[in-house]
Amino acid sequence: MGLKDLFSTSGRAKSRLDKHVKVITNPYTQSADRYGAMQSLLDDGSEEALVGLMKRFTVIATKSIEDEEEKGWAYRELSGLGAKVLPALRQFCLESGNVAWALRILEDVANGPQEWEILEAMLERHPPEYARDPKTKVQVLTHLAEIDDPRVAGILARYLEDPDEGARYFCVEQIVDIGDESAKPALLARLGNPAEESVRLRTRILDGLASLGWDVSEAQAIVIKNLGNEHLLQRGKVVRR
Repeated sequence: MGLKDLFSTSGRAKSRLDKHVKVITNPYTQSADRYGAMQSLLDDGSEEALVGLMKRFTVIATKSIEDEEEKGWAYRELSGLGAKVLPALRQFCLESGNVAWALRILEDVANGPQEWEILEAMLERHPPEYARDPKTKVQVLTHLAEIDDPRVAGILARYLEDPDEGARYFCVEQIVDIGDESAKPALLARLGNPAEESVRLRTRILDGLASLGWDVSEAQAIVIKNLGNEHLLQRGKVVRR
């Protein structure tokens, strides 16, 4: 086979993959056609094909029941590949804006170090900085919050500085739920941050401190300054009125 033929063959293969991806990401395509294209990508099995198959998770088909069934099929088939899918999964997670389904696959197929390697790469890609659409960042944080690991509270604490109020509020809730006192300084810093304009977030921090019963004597001035009508400071602890 000559060099020209090699490139031609490669080009035709890429064209086929692109065609299948176009079919599965068209919300108006017939479901049977999308299934056929998904199966072709799965049968191909290359990293590029598997990344293409994962793109089915990024679109919503016009019929909601079919949409969920197709995504469920893709999820099960990709999870069934085991660790083989990890290189494609990593690429997809770092490039996609919608990773919820992919993170479910990651949980299924990766061991601890493999999962953390991909998650840390995603956190680096989505730091606690301004993002036009923070959806992906919140999806990663949601996945992290479900992992029983001492690193999680510290990561969530860093994202208390995120510009998006929704992301900050989510992190407050998860830190309170985890109950790791190592995150207390970050919560108190957020409570006392003069740039924090969210009343509901400050109230949630106070509620969390009351629920956890942590001593906040070291930040008494901050706490008193931010107490509303719903909380008191008694013997170094926040309590509800």
